[in-house]
Amino acid sequence: MKVLDTLIRVFVERDALDQTIHFYEDLYQEKCKARVFYEELNLELAMIARTVIIAGDAESRRLYESASATFLVDSIQEAAVYLQQHGAVCLTEAKRTPRSWIMLVKHPDGLIAEYVELVPEQPSYT
Repeated sequence: MKVLDTLIRVFVERDALDQTIHFYEDLYQEKCKARVFYEELNLELAMIARTVIIAGDAESRRLYESASATFLVDSIQEAAVYLQQHGAVCLTEAKRTPRSWIMLVKHPDGLIAEYVELVPEQPSYT
């Protein structure tokens, strides 16, 4: 398992998402590189540089607000094995979303983090 990147997390109500994206685009001088709505989670996510903005109502965000960081990894399954062997506790099993695998983990030091393996988009054939 390899950690590919670490992201800070920003939580907002859905109606504040566009304004928050604009702020971070100006701050980093970069455009939003991904924006996706996860219907099954009732959350919309946007990524700018090393920031992930998570937008939704308080109830939808509740579980994810406990995590202080997002670790992007090359393999969610290898991450789960490694973390458990090193004293971490998987708070959720790996769950498939349309564009990723995700799980919440509590590190031995108490940090709660979300681990994410991005899944390449499948080409559409028309």
